Amino acid sequence: MPPHNAQQAKEGRKRFVRPSKASKFSLTERNLALLAYVSQHRLIASDDLAKLDGGSEQNAKRELRRLWENGYVLRPAAQLMTAAITGPQPIVYGLSNKGARLLRDNGHLIPDVDWSENTQRAGTRFIDHEVARARFMSSIEVAVRNRSDIRLLRADDIIANAPEKTRTSKTPLKWSARVPDKGREVPSSIVADDLFALVFPDQTASYFLVEIDRGQMPVRRHGDSSMEIVDGKKRTRTHFKHKLATYYHGWRQRHHVQQFGIEQVRVITVTTSQQRIETMLDALREVTEGKGSDLFLFGHEAELSSADVVTAGWISGRGAIVRLDN
Repeated sequence: MPPHNAQQAKEGRKRFVRPSKASKFSLTERNLALLAYVSQHRLIASDDLAKLDGGSEQNAKRELRRLWENGYVLRPAAQLMTAAITGPQPIVYGLSNKGARLLRDNGHLIPDVDWSENTQRAGTRFIDHEVARARFMSSIEVAVRNRSDIRLLRADDIIANAPEKTRTSKTPLKWSARVPDKGREVPSSIVADDLFALVFPDQTASYFLVEIDRGQMPVRRHGDSSMEIVDGKKRTRTHFKHKLATYYHGWRQRHHVQQFGIEQVRVITVTTSQQRIETMLDALREVTEGKGSDLFLFGHEAELSSADVVTAGWISGRGAIVRLDN
């Protein structure tokens, strides 16, 4: 239950104050791997890190606490705002500059950015979105890990083999299209949340762009306002139907070939409820003049959380039930 008194709030805050004396730290393969997972996912919850670790959940969380006490990872303070409403949740971690240096010293190639600043300034909505993205992508990795018939190809590996313009772009997952609008075509672009591929023994692969939908964006445009406030900043309001149209028309214009050098791709949307999926399917039928499209796959997090996401039943843009490894 949510905390209702000052004592509970105080106990929650303690989770974000480092002790004056940190636990003894020695570098191991396990805590170095945990650090690498944090850098890979940017912001990720402790329970997802424990799944990626693959061993005892209690031991993994103990290692994470030791990494935090010694300053190698950070716990974004904005989590306190969410915990005040929802009650205690798995702790979210992000990499610190100290942790980034340790990874580089041990041969890991990671971006040269201010990791501490990026982690600490994350707002509640951004944390929620990034944790959901990390949860889905880590569930893909865990599902593939013990299979000999498929292997996972991550976004960095796909981009490394893409055309030069994509390789050198600051936003390599930016997807562009010319979208019909009132008798004319207008340029439109969005940035996918992630990208991965499942590679099969015959070296063919299925490629997937990922959209994480937290239910905060309207599926269709509502009202006349084109602006909204997110984490204290003003930004242009968008709607999910716009994303569907941009993906659909970009795919018809073979943008995936131009951008990634691949012949096929699908767009996965992980959202919050079956009802929202139905609304998205209605919007997709409007975009495609009633036909729907197998370009799109939809799933909701409650159902996916209890399933192997690769073999789970995903709803296609034509209403069929399909698996990612088909």
